[in-house]
Amino acid sequence: MHSSLQSPPAGDSQVFDVGQQKDMLRATETGKSKSMELASGEGPWAPSSHSGRQKAGQPFISLTGPSQRTSPGDTAPFNCTAGPFNSQDFSRDFCVTWLKDSDEHPASAQSLVPDNGGNDFITSKAWVTLTRQDVSSEITCEVTHRALAEPLKTTMNLSQVLRVVPTLKITTEPSGTHVRVQDRVNLTCHVLHFYPAHLRLTWMENRRMIRTLVSPQATRNPDGTYSLEHTWQAEATLEEREFACWVVHDEQPPLKANITLQAQVRRQGKGQSVQPYKLQGPLQRSEPGTRIRLTYTSSGFSTHQVTVTWLKNKHELPNPQTSVRYSGHTYNVTSSVLVPLTDDDVFSHVVCHVEHKLMRFFQKTIGLDQYLRVPPTVTVSQSSTSSSLVTVTCLVQRFYPQNVHLAWLEDCHTLKSTGQPTLKKNDDGSYTLKNLLLVNASVQGPERVLTCMVEHEGQPPKRANLILSTAAHTAYKPIASTGPEMPALIFVVFLLGLKVLLAMSFTVTYICRRWNL
Repeated sequence: MHSSLQSPPAGDSQVFDVGQQKDMLRATETGKSKSMELASGEGPWAPSSHSGRQKAGQPFISLTGPSQRTSPGDTAPFNCTAGPFNSQDFSRDFCVTWLKDSDEHPASAQSLVPDNGGNDFITSKAWVTLTRQDVSSEITCEVTHRALAEPLKTTMNLSQVLRVVPTLKITTEPSGTHVRVQDRVNLTCHVLHFYPAHLRLTWMENRRMIRTLVSPQATRNPDGTYSLEHTWQAEATLEEREFACWVVHDEQPPLKANITLQAQVRRQGKGQSVQPYKLQGPLQRSEPGTRIRLTYTSSGFSTHQVTVTWLKNKHELPNPQTSVRYSGHTYNVTSSVLVPLTDDDVFSHVVCHVEHKLMRFFQKTIGLDQYLRVPPTVTVSQSSTSSSLVTVTCLVQRFYPQNVHLAWLEDCHTLKSTGQPTLKKNDDGSYTLKNLLLVNASVQGPERVLTCMVEHEGQPPKRANLILSTAAHTAYKPIASTGPEMPALIFVVFLLGLKVLLAMSFTVTYICRRWNL
């Protein structure tokens, strides 16, 4: 579309105001000697294009796009600026042409903007509704005028401002209807038609991360977008497991595709089949030094030749209780074992291994962290920060899980801590929490008792106390603690008394000699 300059109508919302135009001119002049900054479509924003190196005093043209990428179906603004032109010699007879690929595109606004040096700049704005196919398209701005030896022209690739969100799906090989126990199944995540090419892909099993790939190899599609496939191999069991493929593309919210994998049961005699298992533990957490019971149940075995083995950290657990009972035309199996818990069991696991007819039929690993509760130890210490301020520290050590509630009390009244608690994960999987309280120790009055109270996993709270001494307010001492103040005082009194006796002896001796007594 060709545009001749017209005086913009008053109140036209599509025409730039003068402040916006001058800001754009300043930004354009700052970068007018640069080449295109986003030739690859993956550089910093906002994307811009310039007609080339400008000679002093010669007009140039620049083209800028939106400040962030835009999805197909959305409309993106493009601003074209040309100049400078001498205001005295420059008439309003100019023409601005916008092209999308080889087709003319309408311009939404055009204007003539003066600068402080007596020159004019031509500005024009176009809106482009993007499509997925625009990865390979370009937008062109061309300015012609009789004072120009040749038109000013600049082009920008629309891939610089376009974001095409991928579509996801997961397929299996072999398909789910033919998967048997112990079969190896290929799970393939298909990430289709996206742009730009950079993304991060993560596989998860039952909401736990198992692998992450950054910028995996992708294939270019004929329309300029990218697609990729990634395969994860898993072993089919009777246990129902959810696998998910997560994709984070161009720093946008993650996308997810998921699938449930479960082996199909083999038919046993007279139309019966092996039923899905149950593997259960206690509903409440237990502390180190106690034992928890884990139980496995299943049904539909064709024979009684079923063996269940329990292992904790690869060591077989003693005295499992396993029963195989005949029911109708099949056998039902129940097995349970007592598992001792220790402080270090945050990373421990138990394996339930089931064999049928001397072949592995089922194996499941259970983390003991879901059943473990390690109670904290709570201590309070103090240090002076000035003549009147004391920092009291509450240290909550070696507890699991991490959720605790800490409160400071003084004579049953709640105090506000100085800062946020600091939580640290230890090498053994437990946690340590530290919290500070700043206290003015110069306040006169009876002895002040400070208490750090910690609640963990709904258990009775644990407390640690300190007493602020009214005699020496710059120091705290623990309840029931003894100190060296009294022996030191006795020693000082003894030294002073000895000095007084020596002085009196010297005085009496002097008087006696003086008067010849």
